[in-house]
Amino acid sequence: MSDTLVVGELQVRPGERATAVILVSLGEQTVGVPVIAINGRQPGPRVSITGGIHGGEYVGIETARRLGMGLDPESVAGSLVVVPVANPAALRARAVYNSALDTHNINRVFPGNPNGDPSERLAYWLFETVIRPSNFHIDLHGGDLIEALRPFVLYVRTDNHDVEETSRRMAFATGIPDIIRTEVKGAAYAEATHLGIPSIIAEVGENGMWADATVGRFEDAVRGVLQTVEVLPGRRPIDESVHIYEDLPSVDSPVDGFFYPTVALGDRVTKGQTLGTITDYFGNELHRVESPVDGVVLIVVTTLVTNKGDQLLSLAA
Repeated sequence: MSDTLVVGELQVRPGERATAVILVSLGEQTVGVPVIAINGRQPGPRVSITGGIHGGEYVGIETARRLGMGLDPESVAGSLVVVPVANPAALRARAVYNSALDTHNINRVFPGNPNGDPSERLAYWLFETVIRPSNFHIDLHGGDLIEALRPFVLYVRTDNHDVEETSRRMAFATGIPDIIRTEVKGAAYAEATHLGIPSIIAEVGENGMWADATVGRFEDAVRGVLQTVEVLPGRRPIDESVHIYEDLPSVDSPVDGFFYPTVALGDRVTKGQTLGTITDYFGNELHRVESPVDGVVLIVVTTLVTNKGDQLLSLAA
């Protein structure tokens, strides 16, 4: 029989689920982070699931919540630690990318810093309390409030063959066809991987929408991963013939202006192809946006306004 599961102040006996909003000190600020912990009766791995690292990515948030509250502890081998809203301040502020605690994108500052800015302190708490004790980690994201997004999964290339191979199989197990083997520096999944914890980011949803059907498909995708790592019973077939991309280049704006994309999600583009234009207030063209690579369009920013340095599109290449 498995031992008591401890997550911060939570202590969960075998066969039980417990929930708490754990207060995390960030220096002069404190945030309450919701945690759902499930301790199975049978031995098995510990899996962490994080949602809401970006506060406007609602499909990942709702998927994490439904999984955490819907899974039967009797069906779980090992344990699950689910944080449906990892960044509560960003959720409340309806912040795009940044944490609302400061100017940081929290998914660029992992594994965090206990003496740093508030976002760095929160990243440190999440990493040390939730992710580091895990055998596997699943980070649920989606198109932010200003992003149209085609579902995709990321895992990290690493010299640790066993960790990379397990992460690859986790990515395949989602059933999401666009898989990219690349690293986003300072992201939770990347830092977990380098620590030796197989990890993926799965991205589903767009523009702050969270239809039940979309959440249901994402939940089914995560269940596939949990079956693959043998936390849930059953095993679904994995299609390993799916093409794996090697990069996720971002196309950013060099100027302030209005952005008019000329491509759509899923379009295949070639290097040098026009992806859109940026104009001034009066419609005068300031910049023609061109593709830096051959690839597939996975993200398109849908707001009219853009600022210098803002992301416009991302491509699988």
